[in-house]
Amino acid sequence: MKAKTHSRKIIKLLLIIVSVLLISLYLFLSIRTSVTNNLDKYEYALPFMSGTKHKVVQGYGGLFSHNHIAAIDFEMPEGTPIYAAREGNIYSYKDCYDEGGPFSKYKNKANFIIIKHSDGSFGCYWHLKKNGVVIKHGFVSKGQQIGYSGATGFVLKPHLHFSVKVKLNYETNSFVRTKFKTSKGTMLLESGEIYEKPAD
Repeated sequence: MKAKTHSRKIIKLLLIIVSVLLISLYLFLSIRTSVTNNLDKYEYALPFMSGTKHKVVQGYGGLFSHNHIAAIDFEMPEGTPIYAAREGNIYSYKDCYDEGGPFSKYKNKANFIIIKHSDGSFGCYWHLKKNGVVIKHGFVSKGQQIGYSGATGFVLKPHLHFSVKVKLNYETNSFVRTKFKTSKGTMLLESGEIYEKPAD
């Protein structure tokens, strides 16, 4: 009888701990920090294949790595083709790294592509796989494949980090919020939602 009571107490304690952890995780994922008021007038294409869907796992101002940053993380398996959300010229890229993880030592080991747009802004595509840059020089069209997703740099799991900047630094107002054309219309994307890229 004593052992049964002890077991019930342990189970009750474990349920309380799990509940607290789940509530904490929910709050962590749903609370956002303030971001820039800058809003781009351009209508961006989702940076993945037409007819496919991907979930936004961290949106603007997310607490994990988007603190006061207007950037979007799309959940996707490593090796998913990445497409230009807007036309422009390849400004910079890196695709030599093959490491990633949730520790600061990986912060400068992310592969990326930066495209300079006609208005002087920059489209930034981060965490690509090693040798995952397809176009390294010249002009790219909107909707043209530019690379493959990965899990390099500061990451928990494979995803594509996308942002648009007017200056290549991490100041809050260097970022620009962007609207995307989705199967449900043109909109600002929200964390936790799944979005489908409509057929061209």
